[in-house]
Amino acid sequence: TSGVTFFSRSSPLCRLPLPAQPPTKMASPKSTGQRIVMGHWEGSEFVTKGAAGNEIRLPYELMDHCNFRATELRDFAWAFKVSDILEDGIISTREVHRALERLGEDPTDKEFLKVMNLVDPHAIGKHSFQQFCKIMANFDRSMLTEEELTNAFKIFDKDQSGSIDAIEMQELMKKLGFPVTPLEAHQIIAEADDDDSGEVSYSEFVNKVLNNQ
Repeated sequence: TSGVTFFSRSSPLCRLPLPAQPPTKMASPKSTGQRIVMGHWEGSEFVTKGAAGNEIRLPYELMDHCNFRATELRDFAWAFKVSDILEDGIISTREVHRALERLGEDPTDKEFLKVMNLVDPHAIGKHSFQQFCKIMANFDRSMLTEEELTNAFKIFDKDQSGSIDAIEMQELMKKLGFPVTPLEAHQIIAEADDDDSGEVSYSEFVNKVLNNQ
């Protein structure tokens, strides 16, 4: 498994083409004021806190959370680690682009170059996890709202039954360009099916996504 759950912000499930939503756009960089975040190493894990104050254990040192929450930083660390082939905590500019794609970002070449010029003005081409988080701060990763989730649920619930079953889930994911097996469709349902009904109701769906942002 990737380490990113179906209901995390960076998963296909949370990157639906929601109605009336503008396409992903570049965001103004988050505040660059230095934030000193207390952290320490415990064995091979760096223990620190996200923007909301929740503790997180990372395989990389992070002194500035760049206003990201622990759940987001955990996803970033996963995407970064996949590219950290040498396990030295450094990835190339090319791998930065691949890591962005893993997190659902698809900047144009012009947008990507603009961000890289800000973070790496001397074009050194080697990036730490801290730098990667600063790169991510240039992308619009605003939270899903309940209204957006309602629209997403309506897309899923084609028979307007008020719930989503595995068959509907599998068909929709395929149309979205994220084909899943019947087993994976059942796993998606199981993640949010709190009453073990085999289907996901609107309230289960919304609560699961909101609680995992």
